[in-house]
Amino acid sequence: MNALLRPVFIAIVLLFTQFQLWADLDAGEFAGYVRAGAGVSHQGGPENCYYLGNGDGHGYRLGNECDTYIELGYARTIAQADDGLKFTGYAMLNDYSSTSGVGATPQLAQLFIQASGLDALGGSRLWIGERYYGRQDIYSMDLQYINLDGVGAGMDRWPVPIGGNLSYAVFKDNDTNNIPPNGSVMIHDSNSAIRQDLLYRDIPLHALGTLDVIAGWILPASPRTETRRHSGYNLHLFDHQHSSWGWNTFGIQFGVGPGTGRGDPGVYQTATPYAAFTSVPDASAPDALCCNRMGQSGSTLLGSADRRLRFFEYLILQPNEHFAASFDILHQADQSPVYGGSSRWDSIGIRPEYIVARHFKVQMEVARDRVAYPGAPVEWLAKYTIAPTLSLGRGFLDRPEMRWYFTYAHWNQAAIATISANNNAGPLGATRSDFSTGLQVETWWGSSWY
Repeated sequence: MNALLRPVFIAIVLLFTQFQLWADLDAGEFAGYVRAGAGVSHQGGPENCYYLGNGDGHGYRLGNECDTYIELGYARTIAQADDGLKFTGYAMLNDYSSTSGVGATPQLAQLFIQASGLDALGGSRLWIGERYYGRQDIYSMDLQYINLDGVGAGMDRWPVPIGGNLSYAVFKDNDTNNIPPNGSVMIHDSNSAIRQDLLYRDIPLHALGTLDVIAGWILPASPRTETRRHSGYNLHLFDHQHSSWGWNTFGIQFGVGPGTGRGDPGVYQTATPYAAFTSVPDASAPDALCCNRMGQSGSTLLGSADRRLRFFEYLILQPNEHFAASFDILHQADQSPVYGGSSRWDSIGIRPEYIVARHFKVQMEVARDRVAYPGAPVEWLAKYTIAPTLSLGRGFLDRPEMRWYFTYAHWNQAAIATISANNNAGPLGATRSDFSTGLQVETWWGSSWY
């Protein structure tokens, strides 16, 4: 076991095993996720990966993931009253490396306590702590189009008489202070924000589907003397349809200010007296274009003129035991004076699978991204993959899967800098195409706890 991981693991074991009541309660649940592998490009050296994704490294993932990622979680009842009230503890470690091989910085990603089983709760659950929350994603892009993770508290899934369930949560995001560079102990400013989320999910919409309506409200938590920080909000509508042939999600999302999810636009502080402090947003800063996730608080330096609108369609189709496919199309438009004007991201991709036998399939993926930044030439990237695969079963999402993949990508002159910046192995030079091959395993098990 990694030397850094060992003390964290021991601490979790001690936390959960100190409750002698567990001898009489459930045995708990082990959950997790793993993706790992290695490859090489035709240039030699590390494998190359190809992302455009509007500055946040999102792209089509089959045969195009150079990283290693692990989540290991455990949940167990830690105490229970004779009237049915039950407290459950959840803990999860994760470990990330941008290259092949396990990283050296494992961390505690989730640690929260949940209460359930009390009649007064009406079947809902109360929780406090740090957790993954409200996540939904487009699997083929590994894009969490909504992500409400954070440190906070809430009530989950209160049944609504007319159908569906209601959840409410409050979070403290970006909980840090900015200290003046002159060494003063006076706090100049803070990036922190208080976020409130209201989720009305699983609303019966029609015979085949349900609707989710989610709203977030973000307030800056800076000193009262700070005037550059702004509030914001975001709204989300997701139509989920299910049938015997597969399922589909159509989404509409809108965000304002920190509700866009975009990161701090490179703040440079000048002058030393507190009263004279100013900051100049810089759209060329490395984190200026981050992030494509929506839900968590973005930078509170972004105001009402900073907006994001996104539409997407995400489909997984499996009409029979020999064929399956995913298809997605996305349009995202950002308006921001801080970032210099309007930008646009359009993406389309399809992953068909031919299921040769119960445990063997051949997957393919064809995808194209197009990004337009203010005052710059349009960038585009096309990516193609084929991957013979050993799978647990015939289903599109049956896991584990072990893949041998071949990926080819090409892009235009304008995209060279972005492709190089998003490639884990570093710049690709002036080339406008590349080829990679490698092996990868992916699996997950247990509950998501979202």
